[in-house]
Amino acid sequence: MKRSTKPIICCGFTPCVQRILEFKKVEKGAVNRAVNATIGIGGKGANVARMVSQLGSSAELVEFVGGPNGRLLEKMLMAEGIGFRHLEVEGETRVCQTLLEEGGPDATELVEEMPPISASDWQRMLELFQTLDLFGAVVAVSGKLPAGAPEEGYAVICQLVAEKGASVLLDTQGTPLLMALPHRPMLVKINEAELRAATGEAKLLDGCRRLRALGAQSVLITRGSQPAFYMDDFQTVELVPPKIKAVNPIGSGDAVTAGIAVALNAGEPMGRAVVEGMACGAANALNLLSGFLRPADVARLKQEVVLQSVGE
Repeated sequence: MKRSTKPIICCGFTPCVQRILEFKKVEKGAVNRAVNATIGIGGKGANVARMVSQLGSSAELVEFVGGPNGRLLEKMLMAEGIGFRHLEVEGETRVCQTLLEEGGPDATELVEEMPPISASDWQRMLELFQTLDLFGAVVAVSGKLPAGAPEEGYAVICQLVAEKGASVLLDTQGTPLLMALPHRPMLVKINEAELRAATGEAKLLDGCRRLRALGAQSVLITRGSQPAFYMDDFQTVELVPPKIKAVNPIGSGDAVTAGIAVALNAGEPMGRAVVEGMACGAANALNLLSGFLRPADVARLKQEVVLQSVGE
């Protein structure tokens, strides 16, 4: 893939304002008082766009927003210098909350669903895509479709993007994922649970083969702190992530997407790009705020990603 000077198009149609609440301990059924609260930008597409920018590349974020929360989200994006093309809808942009316990390795997420969009909202989004300069671009499509969007929504976007000469990195699940596969996304990046749900296959490699048979040019299956699996026409490898002490793992999957997108935009082959992505996933987990990484951490952690061939 040749180096591109175009911004990476980051699509996340269900953005949110993210509140991170820190506790000494969280007890179910009791009054829990946070010792600290942080408000930031949330949603998979926004996370990808922010980390693309942090890695030194240009991003253009495409989303739906609504209400005062939508204005707050845009204010925070502008403060970080993130370019966006938002469509205003009637529903209020959601607020999601992450609960962290002192010394605890896991995060608890309280996730609001985005209010449904209308058929005309979705049509306006497709019209917006027609105005984007997509030839030779990398397009990262992340997250669930919003309620009210057609199940074939991502299939239509993948077809449109392919026809305009762009490459799609697809991170979604269920029927919208399966319907998009015939349009040959360059990479499908999902987690192990999403793979099993989409394919019905108990074995990881069988699930990867199934996605590729349905149209995915390559597949990356992330598994948190466990090794990820990558498969394309030429190789099947296991990627062992760096060993870190995670602060907040939320957003690490989006960091993987951002790292891959930046590497591909710079002309790197997919084999190197997925290593970059794994380093970014680990770098994101070192920070309290999701969607944040330091390039110095990425450069260091990239040397610690281990590739192991997997026999098919």
